[in-house]
Amino acid sequence: MAGDGDKFFNISGGWQWKNTVNAVVGLEFEGKYHNAYELYIDLATAYDKCPVCNKVCSDSFWSYKTFGIGAAYKPTISRGKNSNLRWRFGADLGANRKGFQASIDIGLEYSYSFRNGMQVFVMQKNDFVFWTRDHFRNGLLVGVKFPINN
Repeated sequence: MAGDGDKFFNISGGWQWKNTVNAVVGLEFEGKYHNAYELYIDLATAYDKCPVCNKVCSDSFWSYKTFGIGAAYKPTISRGKNSNLRWRFGADLGANRKGFQASIDIGLEYSYSFRNGMQVFVMQKNDFVFWTRDHFRNGLLVGVKFPINN
């Protein structure tokens, strides 16, 4: 029962295929048996080489930005003394430069807890995105969870 009802503020960032830098900021609420729910904001930018300079410059890096607001359910697969492996099923709604977008997120999350309540985690993330330029993205994000006191 340890950890039931814990709340965390988390922030993570990483790279997703195909040429996407991704950041996620969220609030996580642990339930019974270390299963969790998360409310999150997903920010991403897909970059290409600039046609003028043939490199990734600031104009080509920020040329295709997306954001989404969503929720995820994270059931526990395996639990160790200070670690937790979870599935991550989520969906979000948002926008890109051309208009509306929606995505379904499926992946894994491994977190390790420290004595002070903080956690570090690695998230393997697969996004199926509708109404956008890149319809499938997958990659790794690394982050930190900060405990929120009741």
